[in-house]
Amino acid sequence: MKKSVEQKLIDAAREVFYEKGYDGATVRDIAKKAEVNLALLHYYFRTKDKLFEVVFQDALNLLFKKLNKAFTSDITVFDKIELMVSSYITTASKHPQIASFLMREFSLNREVVWEVINSQPQKKSIIDNYDKFFEELIEAGQKGIIKELDPKQLCIDILSLSLFPFMAKGFLVSFLYPDKKSGYNSMIKERTEHVSNLIISNIKK
Repeated sequence: MKKSVEQKLIDAAREVFYEKGYDGATVRDIAKKAEVNLALLHYYFRTKDKLFEVVFQDALNLLFKKLNKAFTSDITVFDKIELMVSSYITTASKHPQIASFLMREFSLNREVVWEVINSQPQKKSIIDNYDKFFEELIEAGQKGIIKELDPKQLCIDILSLSLFPFMAKGFLVSFLYPDKKSGYNSMIKERTEHVSNLIISNIKK
């Protein structure tokens, strides 16, 4: 099926923003990548900011869309941790640049990023679900199911252990898997189980 002009612009904007970031991207770059003229781009999206909002929100949705299921499911804390790790790694495997893009923009363009986030109706539900998961972890610690811990530190551990291999792919391939790039791919396939086991064994009583 032939793409609509709007979808061509979004796809092109995603490629350009992922590669150059918000600061480095221009509407001219995006129009050229989409093979449309600037007037058509302005007709559909008016400004670079509007395109960035669409691309950034799509990236957030891709990375976090499965987390609500993990947080709201009637499963154990350990199963939720496995689902979180799996969600991050599966998404990053399909979209290898997504983690670097999000982290770069959070670091360099906080005001722009928070304008996008604050405009989204699902922001409150994500925050509420995180809060409930934090409470569940605290309760599990008090009951002796897991060690007592800082829930935010645990979530940082899960996020960083899951996404770092994608953000540092060039470094890892150069220094750890220089003779066989397939070694990196094998590591990624094993990463969900490895990270889940590492986290869970560390917090179990």
